[in-house]
Amino acid sequence: MPSKKEQPSVAQIQGMPNSVEAEQSVLCCILRDEAFQGDIIAKLNEDDFYQRNHAVIFRAMRDINATTHRVGDETVPNAVNIASVIDYLRRSGELAQVGDIEYITRLNDFLPSTANYEDYLSIVIRASKMRKLIRICAEVTQKARSLASAEEAITYAEEEIFRLSQGGSNGGLVSLQEETAKALWQISERYKNPGQFRGIQTGFRRFDKLTNGLHGGELIVLAARPGVGKSALAMNIVEHVAKQGKTVAVFSLEMSNQQLIERLLSSMSSVPLEFIKSGQLPGGASDLNKLMVAQETISSTMRLYGNDYANIQPSEIASQCRRLKNQKGLDLVVIDYIQLMNGKADGREANRQQEVANISRALKLLAKELNVPVIALSQLKRDAEIRNIKGKEGGGGEPVLSDLRESGAIEQDADIVLFIHKETDSTTTGKFNLIVAKHRNGETGNISIYWLGKIVRFVDEDYLEQQGIHATQQQQTPSQTENDQPSEEMEFTEESEDMFIAEDKPED
Repeated sequence: MPSKKEQPSVAQIQGMPNSVEAEQSVLCCILRDEAFQGDIIAKLNEDDFYQRNHAVIFRAMRDINATTHRVGDETVPNAVNIASVIDYLRRSGELAQVGDIEYITRLNDFLPSTANYEDYLSIVIRASKMRKLIRICAEVTQKARSLASAEEAITYAEEEIFRLSQGGSNGGLVSLQEETAKALWQISERYKNPGQFRGIQTGFRRFDKLTNGLHGGELIVLAARPGVGKSALAMNIVEHVAKQGKTVAVFSLEMSNQQLIERLLSSMSSVPLEFIKSGQLPGGASDLNKLMVAQETISSTMRLYGNDYANIQPSEIASQCRRLKNQKGLDLVVIDYIQLMNGKADGREANRQQEVANISRALKLLAKELNVPVIALSQLKRDAEIRNIKGKEGGGGEPVLSDLRESGAIEQDADIVLFIHKETDSTTTGKFNLIVAKHRNGETGNISIYWLGKIVRFVDEDYLEQQGIHATQQQQTPSQTENDQPSEEMEFTEESEDMFIAEDKPED
């Protein structure tokens, strides 16, 4: 038996949730039954045991389970049993610390049967989580007394509690035969109900067909040079997703919530943004009524949430998203944009490339934790723009993954990477390419999109087909016609261009 000095006091045992008997039962099950000892070991950590000697014994069992030995010409996994555990502890000098051979023998004979191992395991895990929760509460109390910002303390508390609620040990290897059966069932269900497993639709039909929509757990990076329309395209997607009754959180580090709302009102009402900003509505009361209808739609049917704090950190975004999902639900997160984010931890200076890599990884983990798609906007290196200038080396070249600014980790973490690109020698004013440069779960490709600058909107060729417009035609500003029908055909010319296309390069 361990000495009294090594054993926790009665006050300690009574003060913290624990079950000495359950811990002994779990260790007995590992010693006695090779059939599921690996499963038990995979579900526990050393710190799940309250008694120190039990933690040491479990660590020995885990190390034995992870090693092998040679028998003739074969490699055989080491068995966790009374002999191997005693041998390990003797060689590590810890046998006396845990109670010597006598205590290991008592553990081996502690139970008449190991059939109820899952019950013992659940008791140990429950007590461990309760102890960790108590420790977290104590740490939060300390943070609340020492930190200058209440938001920092709240964020810390939420992160730790969420990590505890989502935590768990590595489940180990699972049978792929069983996983194959599950996969086949899902494929069968998709065949019967194709729309059931479709991701969130963005409103760009050809993109949605290529990707089957946006799915939970995905990090989607939307990149372009400044002034090419990243923010505009992102808000177009936000509008379409919110109109489906889904909840969207937008974190804008560059523009204010007011600016985002003005763009949204322009796109939804077809009243040109320049008139909204100046207040000089050419349609007078008619334009104002359209804006009121758009505002009513946003207020009554669209679940949109925005944060325009310029110095927000990934941990704060994660905290606010967790809170929103628990209270209102959450279907999509949009962040504008990665390079404006502050990723420093504890005030320490860090290499900027590593800092951006940490931000990228945090956003990917956020998507996985909350099981929602995260769209993160990103800048491209200036090299991408130089290559695109006609006459330069490689002129007309499309951006590539290595053009993502400040960190290669962005392209590694992203499930989908999108570029907005306009060729300098394009003959069609307002035509851009939406390049799917990376798609972890499907094909890549180029999709033609068109910039309607007056109302801050990108549309795809399906939209033009629905409106009866050819790529070489131009439509009136929708706010100029009651039935939203295109005007008579005209070529894109320098004179007619201003009627509909605000400028070649949309502002972000």
